[in-house]
Amino acid sequence: MGNYTDEDIKQGSSYVYRLSVITNIGQQLNLINKSASTEIANPLMNCAKLNNVYRKAGHNTYQHNIPLFMTLFFTRVLELDAHLPFPPTVAPNDWFVAHTNNTFLFGNDNNCGNGDKNFSVCLDDLVNWHNQNLNHDPITVFIDIYAWIPTTHTPAIFDALLIQKFGFNNIYKPKDLIGNSFGDMRIAAQQNNWPSMGDLTGKFIFVLTGDGSKVSEYIANRSTDAVAFSAAKVENDFDVLFLPTIWPDAKNDIVFYNMQQFCKAPWPLSYFCSNDANFNTGYTTANLGYINRTYGIGTSGQPGDYSPSEYTHALNFNMHNVAVYNIGNTFNLENGIQWMPGVTYPGLVNDHIYSNYQNVTQAATQNIVATDLIVEPGAHYRMIAGNSIDLQTNVDIKEGSDVDIRIDDCTNVGSYNLRQSAGEQLTQEEIEALMHELDKDLYGYTPEDEKEIVNLSIYPNPTNNIVNISYTNFLLNNAIFTLYDITGRLVKTENYVPQNEGNQNFSLNINELKAGTYFYTLQVGEQSYNGKVVKME
Repeated sequence: MGNYTDEDIKQGSSYVYRLSVITNIGQQLNLINKSASTEIANPLMNCAKLNNVYRKAGHNTYQHNIPLFMTLFFTRVLELDAHLPFPPTVAPNDWFVAHTNNTFLFGNDNNCGNGDKNFSVCLDDLVNWHNQNLNHDPITVFIDIYAWIPTTHTPAIFDALLIQKFGFNNIYKPKDLIGNSFGDMRIAAQQNNWPSMGDLTGKFIFVLTGDGSKVSEYIANRSTDAVAFSAAKVENDFDVLFLPTIWPDAKNDIVFYNMQQFCKAPWPLSYFCSNDANFNTGYTTANLGYINRTYGIGTSGQPGDYSPSEYTHALNFNMHNVAVYNIGNTFNLENGIQWMPGVTYPGLVNDHIYSNYQNVTQAATQNIVATDLIVEPGAHYRMIAGNSIDLQTNVDIKEGSDVDIRIDDCTNVGSYNLRQSAGEQLTQEEIEALMHELDKDLYGYTPEDEKEIVNLSIYPNPTNNIVNISYTNFLLNNAIFTLYDITGRLVKTENYVPQNEGNQNFSLNINELKAGTYFYTLQVGEQSYNGKVVKME
């Protein structure tokens, strides 16, 4: 269960939770040294990947009672609604920003610039804040897009506006997630190819939300040239997996999910509450490597505030971006987030987690200590520390897992992937060699020759029916345990093939043997060990 910090927490901060976990065969994994960011781009967070970070977000941040520029001191996850201007020729290559779709009657209605300005002015506010805070943690902007029309308001014009305002290299784009190794975005996300927070220092991420047809049209038009990611609105796990509102050819580009929860609207606005998503949907999306956002609807049908218990509940279900409306004057710069709970996920059983949980990152600027660490095949696990990593007894990294173990103080922002591609990413062979040496230290294994075994134990002795054989060895040599009676006649043999380095255990049933004294030999590779076993009635 994640620890929490409740002093001097700022609302714009980013958070990662460290977990105690267990595999589906009952092996426990404890992750220690939970990190929290309380400053802009705090080094503690630079090694954490984007899909392992949980942040308080703003809901309809263009409606708040403080300027849009100021909201970035409270949260780095914003939302803008982009409508067609009326008539479109009033603002070619630009959009109106308001909560209502009736912009032909009301026009802009927002806190951008000095108030009620076009979409481009809202972007200017973000650029100005960025220029004054260059080393900020990534700013994510969810844009609820309402319409496209040919010639003046197309997906290509929309992308061109983003690049014009922010610069091509200051935006983290879909093609950056795909990289050179993956065929589509969903596979890249499922394989944990998200960047670290350090990679994203000073960058922007744009995510289109809204009607599935509008999102699909953007994907179809922009393809791999898209500047913004696209999100599907979902209500349950079926929606997550099959994306019924998204065009078939656009489904592989959906790696963000948007969902409504905690609707509080009275009748007749309570009609909208039927669209509340099942909270398990948050866990499902995060479990698959995707990134999600949740938002509420208040009693007036406007964006909803979240209570501390509701905010906690959302985090408990792996909601990455909890979009609240109450980030204005009720949250000042000094106290920011007023609650930051420990996290217990629904997928946990007795504070343990199953091995099909895809992505876990553990980062610390100084030291990490792990006990009873089991990383199952198919799990993606990153352990990064600035000074030391101590893997204690029972650490077991299974073949088929994706493990990144490195010493990195996380202070060199923007270069994690460069270091990774330059060869500092550990290969499976390097991991095995590292674990081989660590295992010997952990088990106190210091023979003159690695062919030898240590900590040999034959028990219980005397025994009634079962003989247990336990020893430590790191060469994965097959073992043969043979029993002889007092005349030297072979009476029982057991062959054992170790699956992993380290402690070895197997058993032999001798229930059919008569009471008496027996002699054994244990052959492990080239080494032979002898002793006696007493069988009782």
